[in-house]
Amino acid sequence: MTYARFLGLFVVLPILFLVVRYRRTLSWRGLAPMGLLLVVVYAATTPWDNLAVKWGLWGFDPKRIWGIKLGYLPLEEYLFFGLQTVLVGLWARERLRRVLEAEKVAS
Repeated sequence: MTYARFLGLFVVLPILFLVVRYRRTLSWRGLAPMGLLLVVVYAATTPWDNLAVKWGLWGFDPKRIWGIKLGYLPLEEYLFFGLQTVLVGLWARERLRRVLEAEKVAS
């Protein structure tokens, strides 16, 4: 399985499901914190992953990636950082919204 196919099946499709499922509760204002989180994720992960690949701790099969590299990492790895953050962020945001709504109703 290519890296892109993995991302499509296991990250992009769940994101699309969450966006469609919770579209009524999504707003740009509510999603803005995820932008800051993405900056933190890329700033923290990019140097570490580049060094790990440079040092040979792990690598990427050239037959399973698009071949576009930024530093030592394929584009798909950078997409994974961001898409995984969005996936978990959407899920966590909805869980938090439900908890806060339940507390509001209970009080």
